[in-house]
Amino acid sequence: MTDYPSMPTGPGGQHDHVDANAGGADRNGQNTPTLAVSRGRSTFVHLTLVLFGAALVARAAHVQIIEHGHWQTVAASQHVRDEDVEPVRGAIVDATGTVLVETREQVRIIVEPHHLKPVTRKRKNGKRETVDTRAVLRRGLRELQVSDAWIKRALDRQKKWVELPHRFASSDVERLKGLPGVALKPVLTRINSTPSGLRGVVGALDPQGDPVSGIELELDPWLHGERGHSPLVRDGRGGRIESPMLQRVEAQPGHTVTLTINQSLQEIAEEALADARDRTGASGGDVVIVDPRDGAVLALAGVRDGKPAYNSTPIAEAYEPGSVMKPFVVARLLDAGRTTPTEVINTENGKWLYANRTLSDEHKAASMSVFQIIQYSSNIGTAKLGLRFSPREAYEAMRDFGFGSYSGVSYPAESRGALALPSQWQEVTRTRVPIGYGMSATPLQIASAYVALANGGELLQPSLVREVHARDGRLLYRHRRTVVRRVVTEETAESMRTMLKSVVDSGTAQAADLGTFDVGGKSGTARRVVGGRYESGRYNASFAGMFPANDPQYVIVARLIDPRGTYFGGIVSGGMVNRILQAAIATRDASLDRDALARVARPTPAPPPKPRTPEQVRIATRDSLRRDSLLAPRPRAPEPVAAPAMVVVDLPHAADAGRKRSDESRELRTVPSVYGLDARQATLTLHQAGFQVSVVNGATVRTRPAAGASLRSGATVQLEVPKQ
Repeated sequence: MTDYPSMPTGPGGQHDHVDANAGGADRNGQNTPTLAVSRGRSTFVHLTLVLFGAALVARAAHVQIIEHGHWQTVAASQHVRDEDVEPVRGAIVDATGTVLVETREQVRIIVEPHHLKPVTRKRKNGKRETVDTRAVLRRGLRELQVSDAWIKRALDRQKKWVELPHRFASSDVERLKGLPGVALKPVLTRINSTPSGLRGVVGALDPQGDPVSGIELELDPWLHGERGHSPLVRDGRGGRIESPMLQRVEAQPGHTVTLTINQSLQEIAEEALADARDRTGASGGDVVIVDPRDGAVLALAGVRDGKPAYNSTPIAEAYEPGSVMKPFVVARLLDAGRTTPTEVINTENGKWLYANRTLSDEHKAASMSVFQIIQYSSNIGTAKLGLRFSPREAYEAMRDFGFGSYSGVSYPAESRGALALPSQWQEVTRTRVPIGYGMSATPLQIASAYVALANGGELLQPSLVREVHARDGRLLYRHRRTVVRRVVTEETAESMRTMLKSVVDSGTAQAADLGTFDVGGKSGTARRVVGGRYESGRYNASFAGMFPANDPQYVIVARLIDPRGTYFGGIVSGGMVNRILQAAIATRDASLDRDALARVARPTPAPPPKPRTPEQVRIATRDSLRRDSLLAPRPRAPEPVAAPAMVVVDLPHAADAGRKRSDESRELRTVPSVYGLDARQATLTLHQAGFQVSVVNGATVRTRPAAGASLRSGATVQLEVPKQ
């Protein structure tokens, strides 16, 4: 029996309890020590694992449920790119519907030369053929008139990417569509076909397509349209492709803006301005034409130093207009009952000193009636009339006619001009403002003020925009006649039109007169300020008028800057207006009511015939005979219908006698003239006259015997014709 060692005893002699599974013998039979496992530690570990798992589940639930939208957006941004789709910008057209500015879709060609590989295409007959992509691209670019240098670059295999700088119509690059290595990138291009003088009105876009001036800037919210977007998915190579699972939002095109401008009248104004500059040597000028019936601006032309201005100068640049302002002071005095057209004013024989300033007149007289003051443009008479107003009253009169304030036209760079407040007026200002000095106005403001005199006393808001239409044709806006205020009564306006008519027919602006219609207007010749002071020999020559004077359809303001030689506004600018009116009357579509013109046209008696010399009478008689010979001959008289009748024969019958009577019965006929006819027409004419024709060669078409000879019916006439 083997003896076992005694087991240790614990305190008090008791044996310690040892778990049977806690230890054991090793291979050598030696007992190994064992580690006791703490129940608390085990519970902690298990609890930690459970909490970690719960946290993972909670986080996953939070991501999947609460943060689902956020992470979906992040994932989509990594795989999907939302590209903006630019809208087609709205067109700008003139009053007749002629397109001035429009956006067209063009194509740019992008080539990847290393991807230009042969491709198999199916022909129309169903057979397949292999196409040399490089040859097709070379031929297509040559047809598009691309330079050889760019063609060489597009086919250079060492280049990865070549974008041609040209833009092409979609139809012109159709044959290149679908070629491997060739991408067609659509781009929107703004095409401007406006007359040169109108480009400052229409405005422009910068290279990024944003408006910077003119109507393009003023009406950008209507012209721009609404952007769309196209979601593109990244493919395995990093490229972008459209996905049918993603929704595309189409861009909404801009609206179409119809201007009040008449392009035919605009071109007439520009040509007349260019011609006036060439004749007078002026450095620049402006023309404005407004319809006094509704305030529509029909034409705007402006030139500076021989080039169209960046802005529309008739709207954007103010100047001291001079005597064209005189009718407004007189009109308000007439309206207030402070003068009459027949009142006589002392005009001081053409020289008058007031407030240490001397006023002078070109037409010197001891006195003039108010009517004559306007007719002959008296500075002294107008200044004395202006003194009847207090500074406040004179200021209010000018402001009522629209000076010193914006007109309300749809143009971002409009100038308000300058009109000092009454508190800033000096004593000399009271005589300077009535004659167009000490203040400034734009040609459009002057035209708007004359509109009030032309239409019976109502100041209208001028307009450049006639209508706005949506892409589907819906009318969104239409210009309506807008009355700002009544400035004078109808009686006063009519009286002023009579005075303005006298200025043209017998006053200072006779160069504007027309032979068939009455024209009313007022000339103005004002010295120009250069470097802060009036410079000798520098003038603004202006004319403001209305046509026809009795029932105006146009109000025209014309201005020339620094004309050389003759510089009076009534002559140089009045002559320019005369040419504009003549061309407008001769043009079919120039915004004129022809029926209304016919009612106010002057009667033009026919000039008496001039006596003619004997030689002129002889030539006229000869030409008359030639014209008569070319007329078709009269038709033959109808022959009577044969009817049964008694025939009486003289006996004894003789055959010779019967033949003789038959020859005598053939009537004589006159050989007609064939002057100016060709061979065929001449032959027909002779046959119709009852003759036989024998054609022979000759130098010209003529007959033998000559025209006017008498032959019996049926005789042969020899017709000479040139040899072919």
